[in-house]
Amino acid sequence: MAAPSSVPSAATLAIRAKLKYDATYGASRPPLPVSIDDQAEYFFQRNELPDVYLRTYIDHDAFAGQPNDGHLAAADLLLTGGISIAVSTNVDTLIETAGNLLFGHVGAGVSRDKVASLPPTKAPLLKIHGCWSDPAGTVWAAGQVDAEPIKTRLEEGGAWLSQRLLNRDLVIVGYWTDWDYLNEVLEKSLGAVSPSRIIVVDPCDTATFETKAKALFELGERATSGFYHVKESGAVFLNQLRIDFSRALLRRILHSGSAPFEHHTGTPPDSAWLEPPAAEAQTLWRIRRDLEGASPNEPARGHQPVEEPLLGMTLLQLQAKGAIPEDSCWNLGGIRVRVLRSINRPLYEVEAVYAREIAPVLASEYVIAVGAEALPLLSSIARGSPAGSIARGSSTKWRSRPDAVAELGL
Repeated sequence: MAAPSSVPSAATLAIRAKLKYDATYGASRPPLPVSIDDQAEYFFQRNELPDVYLRTYIDHDAFAGQPNDGHLAAADLLLTGGISIAVSTNVDTLIETAGNLLFGHVGAGVSRDKVASLPPTKAPLLKIHGCWSDPAGTVWAAGQVDAEPIKTRLEEGGAWLSQRLLNRDLVIVGYWTDWDYLNEVLEKSLGAVSPSRIIVVDPCDTATFETKAKALFELGERATSGFYHVKESGAVFLNQLRIDFSRALLRRILHSGSAPFEHHTGTPPDSAWLEPPAAEAQTLWRIRRDLEGASPNEPARGHQPVEEPLLGMTLLQLQAKGAIPEDSCWNLGGIRVRVLRSINRPLYEVEAVYAREIAPVLASEYVIAVGAEALPLLSSIARGSPAGSIARGSSTKWRSRPDAVAELGL
């Protein structure tokens, strides 16, 4: 529900549905119940849930919007494998949309068979309430939980989760809900799970947890390494988790360059240089992609080697020369320098891949492609001399690491 998504709550959907229904029928029919689960149950028992209630009284655009920081964090961590599995009770597609914005495809499914068939490199997103791309298959009423096909879908999902979440740390974001039957759904899905550690993220008072979400409270009691309640917005918590995840990866890269820097200069690097820049989540994500060597339309994947001494040494050398972080680049005396990981590729090929990624007016003045080799291009009518660039209209200087060290005096 956090901005800019601002997806309406279940209570808001219920109010809108009641106003529309009561205005349509007036005194000719009893008024529609107030709560969303009672409304949905009423139409479910009349076999009118998908064809009347969901089709007529629930706005089909209600779940559309821009992903917020929480959605972006969940998508990024799924794409990189920072989290191994996610389970969502939301029917919107905002996590999947966030994945697209991060140049990746989140492996989402509403059933065990769908998520179990994903490639082993994909961290699955199980949507136990269904997905709004198929409204008829979404869960809204308590009666659906014990009726087919939802009954079997939940049982199969629960059995699959019991294996995938065995001895895992489990983060539950936002247990507070307008849906009274939701705890029953979660109990069926998570009932057999044996977690290592439980972290519940919700701004509500801890004292209400046992009574409001008994199944989740009991799940926490089964945790072998403890139960924790973080009183925070889910979007804020996930965004900070994403920042900490990024900083941990960047810190490893910086530390990998410490030994060669000291061997080269005779002095150890300043301890402050070994800490990642204090930046917001999207900036750190862009830095991660550069240091992984992701192409312009590829996500940060998190599985490339991060302990690369020359990559870390380059970042330390820039700071030793006085460079300070500026967005996803380094400002070296007014010159914006970008550092890319590009192992075993000709420099001109790397330049060609990134040629149209950023408008020339916004591009950095220097790009250091660590691991690339500055091989010359053959002369041609189009390029002229062998030193010519195949990227037109850009003033960016693309350099291999040895050439950049010499030119910038690192």
